[in-house]
Amino acid sequence: MQTTCVRPLALLALAALAWVSACKPPPAAPGPEPAPVRPPAAVVAMDLGGQKVLVMPVQSAAGVGASREQITAEVVFALREWDSRTTWVTPDQLRAALRRSPGYAPDPAALPTDSWMHHGERYVVAPLVTQLRRYTALMDARLVLVLRDARFLPVPDGSGGVVRLSAGVVDSRNGNVIWFGDADGETRPQADAAGLASAAAALAARMVVRSDR
Repeated sequence: MQTTCVRPLALLALAALAWVSACKPPPAAPGPEPAPVRPPAAVVAMDLGGQKVLVMPVQSAAGVGASREQITAEVVFALREWDSRTTWVTPDQLRAALRRSPGYAPDPAALPTDSWMHHGERYVVAPLVTQLRRYTALMDARLVLVLRDARFLPVPDGSGGVVRLSAGVVDSRNGNVIWFGDADGETRPQADAAGLASAAAALAARMVVRSDR
């Protein structure tokens, strides 16, 4: 009768494999989903005291599901609801005045680019500030709200995204940026009118102190 023998080297290999399997750490549990990126803190909300503010149309938009005109109109509506003492001069009112003064200044839909930061200070320079001064002179205003952009940003957990509005308010006399900031709307499954409206309301609340006539 022949006896089957296991070679010593095979025994060692089996033992080593068992040891490695026993010492292998269990797979790590998945960590929590990262929180949505929130906008940077805006400067303190302004009390405009019933001044006149000229509103520029939003300069760029991506994935919001609305035209630039619709976005601008939504922001103007939210601002008037939040601060009815201030006179919010719309881009349509500015364009009507520009048509009565042909050649005075270009359409405000494509403002000159500017870094909004020079020598460590927040202000705008020519040609942007020159164009803003022309607009305010025509409309008898001093402050200009520039709606810089509107974007739809997905949230990390995949549940949808938020509309983010970025804006700044410029004193057209000296180019100083007296307010700047971003505001996010509520999370929505996709870009829609409700998400845009909530972003506009959030921007109004961040930018100005609530005031009624």
